[in-house]
Amino acid sequence: MIYKVVKNFYDKDKFKELQKIIQSSDFPFYFNDGVADYEKSNDFYFTHSFYKDNKPNSNYYEMLLPIINIIKPKAILRITANLYPRTEKLHHHKKHIDYNYKNYGLILSINTCDGGTQIGDKFIPSIENQAVIFDADTPHNSTTCTNQKGRWNINFNYL
Repeated sequence: MIYKVVKNFYDKDKFKELQKIIQSSDFPFYFNDGVADYEKSNDFYFTHSFYKDNKPNSNYYEMLLPIINIIKPKAILRITANLYPRTEKLHHHKKHIDYNYKNYGLILSINTCDGGTQIGDKFIPSIENQAVIFDADTPHNSTTCTNQKGRWNINFNYL
């Protein structure tokens, strides 16, 4: 499998609750000076780490348990919410792989916008409550958006 797209991935009402929290002005996002690589560039974005270093890392982690139960991972590697601010022109970030070994990624789009995820030569647009499930050791990249205030998603990496 290189990737598959699942529309209406999560229960509609639960998704709306999740969306409201993630897009709230009270939800803590943190500045990252670089996307995918940390070389000198103009790329930046904001993240919230739900799970890292083999343990929950956020008071918001438990709200993701129903999604984790859908995925049924053997192990979680990390879970991060991403916020890419709007740019004047659509900007593709540097291609990368998430880990140097076999792993899976699931990108759950929190909002609909003209941004998306590029996997190989295929561009998958961000559509709210749509999941892209893919081999995260396949080169891929994120983008900004131009038609919303930002592009929000949650990225799950797992075995």
